[in-house]
Formats: sequence, structure tokens, C-alpha cells
Amino acid sequence: MNKEETSRNHYWKKFKEENQAATLFSPQCKEVGTKLVELMKEEDLTYDQAYAALQHAYELIKYESNFLRLQ
Repeated sequence: MNKEETSRNHYWKKFKEENQAATLFSPQCKEVGTKLVELMKEEDLTYDQAYAALQHAYELIKYESNFLRLQ
């Protein structure tokens, strides 16, 4: 295994350890997140555009939480 493969394996191990949406909340949270990523791929968004879309979604949820009770 070369240095690049070792670094990649370390990255994915750390990602899996830190990405605990399904265990901290519910499996549905992880499923929705995966669907969002798939939708962004289908829309052919760049990395920056995807983050902009997520930022917009976050701010929209935050705004709507003033009026709606999201469960």
C-alpha cells in the first residue's frame, strides 16, 4: 500500500467515525443526506455550487423554523 492509499484509508476511517448522523439522530437523516448528494450529482453541481446549495437550504430551514415546527 503506497502513501496515497494509506492517507485515503485514514481519511475514510476518520469520516466514518465522525459522520454519525444515523446513530445520533435517526437512519432517516443519513438517507436524506445521501439523497441530497445524489440530487446534486444529477444536477451536475460543482463542489462550490453544492456547498452554496447546502448553505441556502440551511438558511431556508433556519428561516422557516421561525414559522413552522420541523420535526
